[in-house]
Amino acid sequence: MTTALRQTPYGTVEDLYCGPELRAWRIHKDAEELEPTTQVCSRDDLLYVVEGTLRLELDDEIVDVGPGGHFVIPAGTRYRGYRWPRDGGPCTFLAVAASDADFGEA
Repeated sequence: MTTALRQTPYGTVEDLYCGPELRAWRIHKDAEELEPTTQVCSRDDLLYVVEGTLRLELDDEIVDVGPGGHFVIPAGTRYRGYRWPRDGGPCTFLAVAASDADFGEA
């Protein structure tokens, strides 16, 4: 698979793998805007932080995930993620979900 890189206001997204069962992305956030709405995924979404700290705002909690840490966002959970602290360095993380997962605004 050839990787595809896309720039968004909320970070840079690189498609790493797309197979019959799984999809994987590398997401880099540095001076990105905060997403104005939350998202929800139809399947579990595994995140692994490579550098920096990722703050996740979930339905009923806030979780900070640092380098080498991971977190699974359960299917159907509203969330928003961004680098933390906002005036700190960049954050890079990997995201893995089922190939048939749907992501949308909550």
